[in-house]
Amino acid sequence: MAAAPSLQPTARRGRRIWLIVGALLVVAIGGWLAVSRPWEAKPLRVATETVTAGPASRILASNGRIEPETSVNVSATVSGRIASVAVNDGDEVKAGALLATIDDAQQRAAVSQASSALDAARAQLQQAKINFERAQSLGDAISRKDLDTSQLALQTAQNDVTRLEAALSQAMSLLAQYSIKAPFDGTVLTRAVDPGQVVSSATVLFAFADLLHLRAEASIDELYSAEIHRGLKAKLQPSGYNRTLEGEVSFVAPTVDSSTGGRLVRVAIDDQEGLVLPIGLTVNLNIVVAEVANAITVPRAALITSGADPAVFVIEGGKAVLRPVEYIDWPSARLVVTSGLKEGEVLVAAPKGVTAGALVSPKAN
Repeated sequence: MAAAPSLQPTARRGRRIWLIVGALLVVAIGGWLAVSRPWEAKPLRVATETVTAGPASRILASNGRIEPETSVNVSATVSGRIASVAVNDGDEVKAGALLATIDDAQQRAAVSQASSALDAARAQLQQAKINFERAQSLGDAISRKDLDTSQLALQTAQNDVTRLEAALSQAMSLLAQYSIKAPFDGTVLTRAVDPGQVVSSATVLFAFADLLHLRAEASIDELYSAEIHRGLKAKLQPSGYNRTLEGEVSFVAPTVDSSTGGRLVRVAIDDQEGLVLPIGLTVNLNIVVAEVANAITVPRAALITSGADPAVFVIEGGKAVLRPVEYIDWPSARLVVTSGLKEGEVLVAAPKGVTAGALVSPKAN
C-alpha cells in the first residue's frame, strides 16, 4: 500500500506568503500614516486671488428702450371729413409735406366771400380818395363841412379795407388748416385715419417722429440713481444688432416714480451714423458712473456681510484671518474696496465653509 503524500512543505509555503503579505501591509499602512498624518488637522483647500490695484470702473447696467428725441401726435386744428390721405405707416417725409386734407369746400366759399368783400371795399376806398382830392382842390369854393364829410368817408373806407383784409387773411389761414402737413423731417410711425372719417381737434391722425436722432430711456433704481447725472458716458447695445453705440446721459428726471421706485434717465446716442433703430427696441445700457486709475477690487462672493461689519478672509501663516473692510456697494460682480486690504495679500475668493483661524491653502489653478 502506497504511503500518503506529506502536506508539511505546502503549509510552510502558505504561511510564508501570508507573512510576506502582512509585512507589506504593515509597511503600506506605516507609509500612509507617515504621509497623511491623520491625527493632524488638514488645511481646507480654497479658491484664492492675490490682491492687486489697477484701473476699475463702476458701471450701472440697466435695460432701456429706444425712443425718438422728437416725436408728436399730429392732429387737425379744425373739424370735418377727411378728403384724402397722402401717406402710410413708415413713410419718410420732409417738413411741410402734405399728410392729409379735410374737406374745405365751405371754407373756400368763406375765403371767396371775404375776397369779394375786400375788392368792393377797395373800390370804395379808391372812390373816396378821388372825392377827397377833388374837395381839397376846390379850396374856398367848398364848405368846411363838405370837406370834413369827404375826409370822414375816406377814413371810413380805409378802415373797411383794413378790416376786410384781416378777415380775408384769417379766412385763408383757416383754410390752410384743412391741409395737414408734416411738422418736421421725419417718419410716419402710425396712420390712424382714412378718407371719409369725420375728425375733430381731439382726433390723433398720425404718430410722427424723427428717427435719425434717437435716445435710450431707462428707469434706474432709486438706490443708485443719486450718482447719475448729465454728462456721464454710456455704452449701448441694441438687441439684435452686433454693434455697440456710444452715448451720454442727457436727462435725469427730478422725481422718482413712487409706484416703481425708478428714476427716468435719458441717454443721447452720439454715433448713430444713419443707423435707424425701431422705436421701442430693447437696449442694454451701461452707464459709466466712475473710473478709478488705481483701485483694489474683490469678488462680491468674497465679501462676508453676516457680521456687524463687512469683512473678507485673507490667508496669513496658513490660516484664515477675518479682515474688516469698507467698500462701495454697487450692483456688479466685483466691488471696489476703499480700506482694509493692501496689495500682495492673499484673499479667499470663495469663503463658504471657512471659519476664522481655520487652516487653509490655495487650490491649484
